[in-house]
Amino acid sequence: MINPDYAEPYWQDQGGPGSGRDRRDRGRDVSYRRGSGTPAAGGSERGYPGERGYPGTARYDQSGGPDEGSGYGPGPGNAGNARPARDRADRQRGGDRQAAAQQWQAGQDQRDRQGRPYLAGYDAPNGYGAPDGYGAPGGRTAAGLRDRAIDRTGIRDRLADRRGDPGHGGGPAGGGPGGGGPGRGTRSKGSWWRHWTWRKVIAIAAVACAALLLAVVIGVVILYQQTTIPSAISETALQQSSVVYFSNGKTQVGTFNAGTNRQVLTSAQIPQVLKQAVIAAEDRHFYTEGGISVSGIGRAAYEDIFGSGGLQGGSTITEQFAKNYYTNIGTTRTVSTKIKEILVAIKLSHEESKDWILTNYLNTIFLGDDAYGVGAAAETYFGKPASKLNIAQSAMLAAMINQPGFFDPTPGNPGYKPLVARWHYVLTNMVRDGAITQRQEGITTHHQADARGFPKITKGQRSGWTGYRGYIMQAVELELKDRYHYSLQQISSGGLKIVTTFSQPMMKALYASVRENKQAMRDGGMALPRFANIGAVLEKPGTGAIVAMYGGPNYAKRQLNMATQSRNQVGSSFKPYVLATAVSQGMNVKTSILDGYSAICSPDDQFPTVFSVRVAGPESPCPTSPPDGWFNFSSDEADGPVSVAEASALSLNTAYGDLIHRVGTQNVINMAKKFGVNTAAYPGGSGLQRMVGQSGIALGQASLTVEEQATTFSTLAANGQYATPHVISKITAPSGPVPLKIVKYEVLQPGQAADVDYALSFDTQYGTAVNAAMTDGRPIIGKTGTTNNAQSAFFIGAIPQYSLAVGIFTDKQTQSLNGLGGNLSQGGYGGTWPALIWHTFAEKEFAKLPIKQLPIPPFTGIKWVQVQPVPVKHHHHQPAPGPTPTPAPTPSPTCSQFFGEPCPSPTPTPPAPPPTPTCTQPGRCHPGPGG
Repeated sequence: MINPDYAEPYWQDQGGPGSGRDRRDRGRDVSYRRGSGTPAAGGSERGYPGERGYPGTARYDQSGGPDEGSGYGPGPGNAGNARPARDRADRQRGGDRQAAAQQWQAGQDQRDRQGRPYLAGYDAPNGYGAPDGYGAPGGRTAAGLRDRAIDRTGIRDRLADRRGDPGHGGGPAGGGPGGGGPGRGTRSKGSWWRHWTWRKVIAIAAVACAALLLAVVIGVVILYQQTTIPSAISETALQQSSVVYFSNGKTQVGTFNAGTNRQVLTSAQIPQVLKQAVIAAEDRHFYTEGGISVSGIGRAAYEDIFGSGGLQGGSTITEQFAKNYYTNIGTTRTVSTKIKEILVAIKLSHEESKDWILTNYLNTIFLGDDAYGVGAAAETYFGKPASKLNIAQSAMLAAMINQPGFFDPTPGNPGYKPLVARWHYVLTNMVRDGAITQRQEGITTHHQADARGFPKITKGQRSGWTGYRGYIMQAVELELKDRYHYSLQQISSGGLKIVTTFSQPMMKALYASVRENKQAMRDGGMALPRFANIGAVLEKPGTGAIVAMYGGPNYAKRQLNMATQSRNQVGSSFKPYVLATAVSQGMNVKTSILDGYSAICSPDDQFPTVFSVRVAGPESPCPTSPPDGWFNFSSDEADGPVSVAEASALSLNTAYGDLIHRVGTQNVINMAKKFGVNTAAYPGGSGLQRMVGQSGIALGQASLTVEEQATTFSTLAANGQYATPHVISKITAPSGPVPLKIVKYEVLQPGQAADVDYALSFDTQYGTAVNAAMTDGRPIIGKTGTTNNAQSAFFIGAIPQYSLAVGIFTDKQTQSLNGLGGNLSQGGYGGTWPALIWHTFAEKEFAKLPIKQLPIPPFTGIKWVQVQPVPVKHHHHQPAPGPTPTPAPTPSPTCSQFFGEPCPSPTPTPPAPPPTPTCTQPGRCHPGPGG
């Protein structure tokens, strides 16, 4: 039977419980309404009654009327709550066909009560729309299966949601009897979010990622535009060691540093193989990347999130340089630091050249053992400049960058084997990058995967403050502070490059000469005692450059420099100052006669015109007039008038004790000061200025250094031209060269200096320094010095090319050098071991030089006669007796050796010829007891 009020079967339109229509309708917010029919309870017009227009299954209560809240139609029933209807529909999902049939029958009963006729066909119990009909929802017919399939896919729901699904029922939007009206339903608020699919999730995630990426890009661009390369450079990065070199400017002596041992090199000073090794080890794409490595950052981020914890580096060479070089980036591992590092690295890669970045990186990177930069590391580990590194050494330094605090190139330490493994890794990468060939790698590693080809490190010279190098470093430091007024901080971290005057070959030769003679002392029967010290200085005349020095056996054991700091009485080696003063005052060294008697009493220098008085012995009483002071002097080597040359060669105390009272003690002190002697009070100076009026200073009672003695003879060998003794020949600061402070002036006129040289040239021929004579017979000016108790002994000798002073002295004045080398009588004389050391070195080094003659002396000045003329006895006839005559007053002398016309004197006897030496072996003769 067909219901005339509906264009479709009634039960089909509302759907049975659990049917596809039921599920579909529960997801809708829009219902349909027919255009005709009897108004239902809760509806405004005829159609499917309901409380709300939510599509669902129309049910009936027990009275047979429609159940409010579930029918179709957007009438007044829409004001009801759809939630109860949906809940009730959910509870009915498990219903079966019988329930649906009962519901259908209930509908038919209701129609019967309303007097509506049944129609055969569509609505018949076995018709199309019947529960067992062909088109029954959920049925097993073709239409039912199709309906169920459509419901499973959800297509019907999505299409309905997309198009708003026009209503089916009658109502204001209806369109005729039983027809679907043209009106569209409205989508309920929030319905889109209630139905999630993977497609929606992926779409939302993609949009979110895109937005985030866009925000990041915009942020990076803004930050990059605001980023500038910092102008404040890290103080640590600026700190660099001051490096000291030998005179060749290449061989390093040592470094000054304040905890940061660094040498800043130019790109040309860093070998290409070292650059390639570092790139192979740290950043193979350095020359092609833009300052950062995206893959490296990604890898580091992965390790940060999923790894063992702690922020990873992922840094390129440019990033590492930026972090270490600039102040405001910081070295802590934080996200903000990493962002700054990345941005500055990108900026650097666009504004600076790759070579500039790599050079500065190699100058700042830490390489272990207090070495910053490859320059300091090359000297620390291999004792050579970076420019001399080979493949194996370059690869080792490149390997050290990875873990400088752990790796250790010393075999046996925990970091040694890991370093060797990293070294092989670097060499393999160098082959990979084409920096070296496979054959070169094989030669370097000896074709083995062990440490056989690993470079050996240099021991013992890392700081330069050991052995004789320590004395050089100390002398350089003092000169920088005292003469150039550098502070210790400036010296330690100012990055000075200091080239010294020291010749490494000369230093080695001087130390070898001392060692040979110390061995000879042991072999002779008495080794150099512990309380005895040796000092020596080799200086170049005319320049003041100290070319070599012996400051002690090892700076690490004793820091007092015996060549430049130790002050000791110099004995007769002080006599050249008296000689130079006399020549400057006009004494002719060839014609003058000095007092060479064995014992004299010499007056105070306030009475220069008063002759010394000959006495019986050194203990004999001296005259009382003048009353102000007399000094006893004695010499056993002569007894009578002597020439200046003989007095100097034999080192006659009487001759020079008398001569100083003639020239004046203050004048001698002034002359010593002009030669460079510090005349201030002892121990800072020689103490000479406090000895005014004491004629004993002629015999060397003042305390001088070996350096001061060498400078005096260097001045004499340079025609009287003084030059400040110095150990620094060149200073280069980061800002440029520093002017040297070397003073030159004339102490003696060239002719005067030549006269002094002449007088001193006989000492090695027949005087007290025959042990110093050279086998080639070249002329030498020299002077020995011995103190009264042999607590110190000196020999200073010079040739036109060099001046060398050698001293041996004890720690205390009560100690003695007597018996040194088994020579009981002369072991502590200046003409013995000091002269022998001089001779040993001269035969090693001076013999290589061409023989130069001393300047020809002009013999200027006048003849001085320091010996009182012996009165001439006249034989007269005995006068006849007569009255005793009144004695006449003694006539005043009509001539004077000091004032007015000089008195005539007998023709001076030339210096006696050199005595026949008592030995035939040059360099091993024993001098006399003078000097």
